[in-house]
Amino acid sequence: MNLNDILQAAQGGQGITNIAQQFGLSPEQAQAAINAVLPGLSQGLQNQAATPGGLGNILGHLADPTHQQTYTNAAAAASPAAAQAGGNVLGQILGNGGIVQQLTQHAAQSTGLPPAIIQQMMPVIASMVMGGLFHSASNQGLGGMLGQLAGQGNLGAALGQAMGQAPAQASTGGSGLGGMLGGLLGGLFGGGQAGATKLPGGLDPATVQAGLSTLTNMLGHGVQVPAGQQAGLQDILGQLMAAGAKR
Repeated sequence: MNLNDILQAAQGGQGITNIAQQFGLSPEQAQAAINAVLPGLSQGLQNQAATPGGLGNILGHLADPTHQQTYTNAAAAASPAAAQAGGNVLGQILGNGGIVQQLTQHAAQSTGLPPAIIQQMMPVIASMVMGGLFHSASNQGLGGMLGQLAGQGNLGAALGQAMGQAPAQASTGGSGLGGMLGGLLGGLFGGGQAGATKLPGGLDPATVQAGLSTLTNMLGHGVQVPAGQQAGLQDILGQLMAAGAKR
């Protein structure tokens, strides 16, 4: 399961068609726009998930019912609330407006669509992605756990504190995002260490680790990038990766 798979299943499998209708496009044009912006959204989400505070931010967005409604309901996806919530996600995961603007221009050039249309679509796509991540996690029995974690306002701070307790590979990437999560959660909740923070609601640390690993494994974009578009996209993704490394 990846972000493209999630969007394909949105709104009973009609999400792409409904986005196309919302913006006066063909389904093929809508899918092309999604293909152009999804790698950037994917990299931004992975950057967030690789930091304690960012992971807490993702969980907070997942718990937003607006995203969940956007994912399941076409009328909700066309509402101002969806655009607002999706814009908040873009600001969180892509950072400064320059990256958003570059991704918009790249998608417009790749698809031949007006930049204004891409700019309007991106918040809706971002909101659907967040709703779909929560929906997919819920289908695997993880919705309650993620919602409970999202309700902990100090989750990011607690994870940040755990950085000092976790193994060294936790802060350097280890064996990838899953390894980082394992190290963080092991340092924070595991081993019966003196002063270790307790999990909210009596949640089992192993369950939390498995749930967050399942979630982060969904963050790949899952789309094919044409060779002619790869150079420009890689430049944007390189900036995103560099920004993530500074956090």
